[in-house]
Amino acid sequence: MRSQHIPNPIHLQRRLSSSSARVCSTSSKTQQNIVEWIEDITNDSCTERVNIETNQYGVRGLLAQKKLSAGEVIFEIPFQYCFQDDYDDESLTWSARMGMKLLEERAKGVKSRRYQKWIESLPVEAPFLPGIALEREEIEELIRYPPCVKNALKDKDRHEQSTRLLKDRLDAINCTSEDLDWAVALMESRCFKDGGVRIIGPGIDLCNHAGEKANCIVRIVSEVPKDETLHPETKRKMKLQVSPDRFKPIEKGEEITISYGYQSNDIYFSFFGFVPFDNDNDTAVLFDSVDDLSEFLGAAGEEIQSPLCQNETVEQLSVRILSASSQNKNEYQTFSIAANGKIESNLSKAFDACELNQAQRAIVIQKRCHEILTNGPFVGTTVKEDLRIAESEEEEEEKSRVCARYRVAKKEIYAFPLKVRHA
Repeated sequence: MRSQHIPNPIHLQRRLSSSSARVCSTSSKTQQNIVEWIEDITNDSCTERVNIETNQYGVRGLLAQKKLSAGEVIFEIPFQYCFQDDYDDESLTWSARMGMKLLEERAKGVKSRRYQKWIESLPVEAPFLPGIALEREEIEELIRYPPCVKNALKDKDRHEQSTRLLKDRLDAINCTSEDLDWAVALMESRCFKDGGVRIIGPGIDLCNHAGEKANCIVRIVSEVPKDETLHPETKRKMKLQVSPDRFKPIEKGEEITISYGYQSNDIYFSFFGFVPFDNDNDTAVLFDSVDDLSEFLGAAGEEIQSPLCQNETVEQLSVRILSASSQNKNEYQTFSIAANGKIESNLSKAFDACELNQAQRAIVIQKRCHEILTNGPFVGTTVKEDLRIAESEEEEEEKSRVCARYRVAKKEIYAFPLKVRHA
């Protein structure tokens, strides 16, 4: 594949932004029940502040019903109504434990008083997660990017093992492995962590991701009610709150958004089922080991005009790079660049150890990026075709669209240094 021009990623994000949130396919009436339920259990008029509606991209989320001030609490969920990991079986993945718990609570119907309304509000279709939704050959073919392929295959192995271990419990409530797939994907994409414990706040899990543009935060707090003076009991809650440092209020009709963390696209793609194209935290691996980098520098020594790389052996270069690393010498190391050509710490230290100047570093990065795009894992795919697939809402399956978005985002990282060279 020849290096090709890729449109401005901000424009891509606008065109493909429906991938940046979970699409909820339950009815609006059922969705409204969860907001009313929150109002009932908290005795707080949260329906005056938010409602569940479809945003401008056709994705369901929470929308403000009135102007909300900086720091204002939108609603809060007492911990006893939050859905938590019970750690009842360490042989299972955490998401399989919670997914099985979800299915067993769903099977109780109205007897699951604590969770019934929340369970009814969950989408019929779970988000696409590659380690669950894709077959092994599809993981290789559709993802292409080797580190993510490796992790998706591991995720699939762990999920299939958990599914086998849960067969009797699934049979007992007339559920199938497909039901568990649905439940696990929902757990992966909706959980927060409180210390080491995974937890979901009903209603809060409807908030879509907006990265640095998020207007709200989620807090887990411990409070002592003012009216309990003799033996006060600490009450824990999950709070959805307008960011206190906002300089302007959230206007009526504006979507309530949070940040899922400042992560690479590998995390968003693997565990949330979407790919943000304007993600400055995304990275792409250039060299997958110390030996890989050392061999490349040795072979490129003459081209980059580095006497050190020309004269030292691969083993000597490896020793240099390892000595500069902050990681244990036995640990697996990769060397990456980030969005907009930023050099990640490991690679920068390796360049320092090999005494490469800025011009030499640029040549190494450009040479490697060109090699990956023309002879690497993406061969057989093109940016033009990936964009067509990514934008095709009717012709292509969701798995093909999301994987195409992921490939485009990685190609953009590799293409950036080449654009700079030709600018």
